[in-house]
Amino acid sequence: ESIWITASTTSFKTGETVIVLVNGISAAPIQGLTFQITFDPACLKPVNAASPISGLNGLPLPQITGLVDASFASTAPQIANGVLAEVRFTTLGACQTNLTLQSAALVIKNESGFAAPLPGVTLGEKTIPLAVSAEKGTAQDLPLLGTPLPLGTEPDSSTAASLPTGTLIVLIIIGLLLVVGIFVLIRILRSDKTNG
Repeated sequence: ESIWITASTTSFKTGETVIVLVNGISAAPIQGLTFQITFDPACLKPVNAASPISGLNGLPLPQITGLVDASFASTAPQIANGVLAEVRFTTLGACQTNLTLQSAALVIKNESGFAAPLPGVTLGEKTIPLAVSAEKGTAQDLPLLGTPLPLGTEPDSSTAASLPTGTLIVLIIIGLLLVVGIFVLIRILRSDKTNG
């Protein structure tokens, strides 16, 4: 059993799409895959990841700058021979950099019915050197095989949680009532001390 990464080419222009394939071989059927790929955030921007294996779905995870952290899981055992997932990046400017498979695991369901890493899995090719020129290129819009798993590190401002106006007004009123209540309580306590 092993996991390794490949790319179709290692030379790119600025603005082009880098597609990294996460490959694996396992004699036992798997029910999941997890991997971490490090990259230079000044050189590359992660876009998304997907698995071409039907039933192996991406699990959204918080992303850290400079690290793609991806997990895929399935309710049924899947054959793992070949491409298990792909990760897409956009090149940001002229640079020399590496993509490195930091860690990876094939996941099975153990005797207790819990997800557990398959023992004995080795990491094959772990580093892909990339050269990006300053020349402007065009992003490839190749179809993704599988459901895309977004990998942006910044939350989308249009989907950021905000309180509805009505809720905000109610919270302001409650806050004002609390302040007034505290002042009334202080007055009552002061008047009790002066009377006592």
